[in-house]
Amino acid sequence: MTINKTIAISDYLARRFRELGVEQGFGIVGDYALKLYDRLHLSKFPILVTADEQGAAFAAEAYARLRGFGVCVVTYSVGGFKVVNATAGAWAEHVPLLIISGAPGLGERKNDPLIHHRVKNFNTQLEVFKDITVAQAVLSNPLTITQEIDRVLSEMIPSQRPGYIEIPRDMVDVQVLDRQEKLSIDLPRVDQKRLDLAVAETLKLLENTGDAVAVAGVMAVRRGLDKELFTFMESFGIPMATTSLSKGVIPEDHPLSLGVYMGAVSSEKTVRKVESARPLISFGVEYADLVMGGFTDQLDRGSVVECTDTEINIGYRTYRNVPLWAFLPALIKAAELAGFNERGFSDRTSFDFKPKNGEKLVVERIVESLSAFMTDKIRLVVDPGDCLFGSVDLPAQSLMLASAYYASMGYAIPAALGAGIADPTRRPLVLVGDGAFLMTGLEMLSAVFHGVKPIVIVVDNAGYGTQRPMADGPFNDIPLLRSEELPKAFGLGSGVLCETEDEFNAALIEAMATDDLFIIRARVPGDKFSPGLVRLTAALKKRI
Repeated sequence: MTINKTIAISDYLARRFRELGVEQGFGIVGDYALKLYDRLHLSKFPILVTADEQGAAFAAEAYARLRGFGVCVVTYSVGGFKVVNATAGAWAEHVPLLIISGAPGLGERKNDPLIHHRVKNFNTQLEVFKDITVAQAVLSNPLTITQEIDRVLSEMIPSQRPGYIEIPRDMVDVQVLDRQEKLSIDLPRVDQKRLDLAVAETLKLLENTGDAVAVAGVMAVRRGLDKELFTFMESFGIPMATTSLSKGVIPEDHPLSLGVYMGAVSSEKTVRKVESARPLISFGVEYADLVMGGFTDQLDRGSVVECTDTEINIGYRTYRNVPLWAFLPALIKAAELAGFNERGFSDRTSFDFKPKNGEKLVVERIVESLSAFMTDKIRLVVDPGDCLFGSVDLPAQSLMLASAYYASMGYAIPAALGAGIADPTRRPLVLVGDGAFLMTGLEMLSAVFHGVKPIVIVVDNAGYGTQRPMADGPFNDIPLLRSEELPKAFGLGSGVLCETEDEFNAALIEAMATDDLFIIRARVPGDKFSPGLVRLTAALKKRI
């Protein structure tokens, strides 16, 4: 390693971020981060300002899902603690989100003064983030700062977990030793002999079966295996489902797509096909409660080829040090050598919708209407709750973004901003409940401010509808917001209130025809739910 010059911290961070394919971050400035923001701007790494810090972190997290890394920059405590929730969600759902926080200068901490934003002591924020990030650093020593930055980044990528860097404001302009070599990312080692054995055994299982099914999970997405999943499906001619965390990683109009497997939430056809598979091969699936429909899945683990981020389990045999990212390409290559031929699947499932004039809207018909408008130019972004359960039957053509396991309400609107910045070729279409919209709806204005103009469908059931089938009461009631009127306050975009199927379908046609912000408030009954939620609650009741 050769170190022959110094560099500004902001220049070093910006260079590393660009190496990772990241061109901008998200955040809100404060006095402890003011100099840092200015220097990052001069280093040509802009921080896009949002309405609230949590919105910034959700946007950066969504950006990371599509680009492989995301950056959120905040001020000390009042900003840092606001992004704890989003960082926790990034940990739960394997997203490499980096939180950078400004902090009081090292010099001004002398004699332990009570300066603003301080809580218990000057390390309180660091201690909180230690529990929800894989690596942390406080940049205090010029001799080790670039080494510490690289350590945090190089631990985040292999583990696909969030990280934390704190920069005291009197360190921002300190020149630090430059590390000129490229960032070193060391993925876990692969045991070649075990890899070969796992591939051979799996290939033998798949050779003469007509009952095999695959499920693509979140870790396959995080490892960038989109093309490999599609190639596997077509080469072997094996039907493939996804989970709610990986929905859309294969186009759901493909004849081999089974849609989302989510235990009892999924359609009877999908459940029957997945749960009767012999064998079932899962690529990076997380067996979490909401991902598996409240653990309503009925999978025979002895008949599953389970490919995880670190090992392959075939029945009750385990091949350690054989990670999914090495196994899937090797399996495809072995299939080619063994004579499996890629099959042509030109036909695609078409979706048609005929609205019934004057018929009151329900979630099921909203989903059916949306199905006819799903193209590969649309990015579906969904909030938890009945919107998520209803979207199980919605045919996404690109990766859907949702807090589908951690289930943080208010995720979808700011995530649409991050998605639109990360991938401007696809327009975000947001499906959000009225309760979640109250939390972060103003981030729509942030999105438009930064050039992202989503279609936002607010499913208004006058409260927290997901809770109502379990326990109803005044605690589920929320104030009315005429969200379709917000474009008037913003001075841009359009909004429509829809109560019937024909009104909703006409609004969708209008929304798709414009490239401006478009809000549709779809009023639905408070006592009618999506088929997915009905199936889930029915299954859960059997377990009580």
